[in-house]
Order: sequence, then C-alpha cells, then structure tokens
Amino acid sequence: MILEVCANSYESAINAEKGGAHRIELCENLSVGGLTPNFELAKKVINELNIPVFILIRPRDGDFNYSAEEFVQIKKDIILFKDLGCKGIVSGILTKDKNIDIKKTKKLIELSRPLEFTFHRAFDEVLKPIDGLRQLIELKANRLLTSGPVSYTHLRAH
Repeated sequence: MILEVCANSYESAINAEKGGAHRIELCENLSVGGLTPNFELAKKVINELNIPVFILIRPRDGDFNYSAEEFVQIKKDIILFKDLGCKGIVSGILTKDKNIDIKKTKKLIELSRPLEFTFHRAFDEVLKPIDGLRQLIELKANRLLTSGPVSYTHLRAH
C-alpha cells in the first residue's frame, strides 16, 4: 500500500517523510480544502524531500467551476510546478451543473504529461459519479481523490 500525505508546510512534509509516507500532496490552506502552494514552499519541499511531491493546483476556494482567467492561471501553475520538478499534478474542473468539464480537464491532463495526474476532490460534487469515473478513465487520469471510504483509487480501464 502506498501512503500519501497531504502536507501544507515544509515541516508537515518533512514529518510525513520521516513517518513513512511514500508520497506528498503539497498544498496550502487546508481549512478551505487546499489551494495551490506558493512557489518558494514548493521549491524547498521538492528539493529537500526524497519522496515524490505532487502539487495541488487550485487557485481559490469555493466551487470548482473556474473563469477563463482562472483557467489560464491553472495552466500557468501546472507548467511552473512541472518545471520545478514535481512528480505529479492534482487538479480538476467542473461545469456549472456539477459535471466534469471534459474539455478543460483534458487540457490539464495533457499539459501535465508526462507527470501523473490526479483528479481531486471536486469529484465529490459530481452529480453522476459513475459517469464521471468513466469519463476520467477515458481521459486517462491516473488517480482520483475522493472523500469516500477509499481516498485514492488508481484508475484503470478494464
């Protein structure tokens, strides 16, 4: 079993690694469900930890339906953290009617490659989760983060 810990500071990331975590999801502001970490924090964690660091890309709290400007920022952040040397991206976008935004999520997954892509807890708001899961498999997302009983499900088409 792989243990991934959500860390929101350098100290929590180091403690997670010392405690046996196999991977870190780095973010800030856990009180609102997590937001994109600042560059300096990410740089320090990526450079000093010996385990993979995945970066949460979420520009603000609230819903997961983003404006055109926010979508541009999300794409810029993926490139920034990818160039910094993270091992994976954690993100996701929904439509106003709480379905996966296929077109925008596909762009995020493609932009993230060759890194792994995790669709985050926005999935918990999807009205038709079985359809959403099928869509993420078709989009070739690597993982799904949900608040369900199993936090991470490795996505594989059967």
